[in-house]
Amino acid sequence: MLFHPISIILLLLTFMVQEFIPGLEIAQFATLFLPAVFFFSASVAAPFSMMLLLAFITGFVWDARHLPGVMESLSGAEDVFGTGADVELGAGSHPLPFGLSIVLFGMLGTLLQGIRPLFKRGRLELPVLMVGLAIFVWLLAQYLIITFLRGSLQFPAGVWSKMITDSLLAMLAAPLIFLLLYSLARLSSYEIKYEGLRYRFDGR
Repeated sequence: MLFHPISIILLLLTFMVQEFIPGLEIAQFATLFLPAVFFFSASVAAPFSMMLLLAFITGFVWDARHLPGVMESLSGAEDVFGTGADVELGAGSHPLPFGLSIVLFGMLGTLLQGIRPLFKRGRLELPVLMVGLAIFVWLLAQYLIITFLRGSLQFPAGVWSKMITDSLLAMLAAPLIFLLLYSLARLSSYEIKYEGLRYRFDGR
């Protein structure tokens, strides 16, 4: 089956493209987190086991690239929330634990698995909204952990604005990724199956 390996290759390519996506200064440096958006979109199309694999790859590569402790030797490196947010979020002084992104992606990907029937029928309204919500929860969870490690809960207005604008950008990109996944599924003869949580008892 070609759908799954091609999805992994496309996911890895999104990390390369991410390096060339600038933040929008006029919108609190809003950033399109393309790998995360692709993962959440693919979570709606992939089976549970494949979603977990994608979550591991996405979280591992994301942490390896973006955590301050890992990339401190890179000149001009961005913080985990994107350009311009490092001062407000304080990520540089309190790096997130490595592997946290894997857990967050796995949990949110599991949530998105519940709307696979809508995606299979071509109803993208709720899936697009859920991708935006997943991006918001992902960013909020990281910020809460950072503030916990910092020892004080602070919620500057700029942080809220940035998380909202990041989520809106994700919702704008999600339909294009869904269209890409639809085309990939059709070309590779991949059928999106969903049986839900069903209890079977065969008497044995």
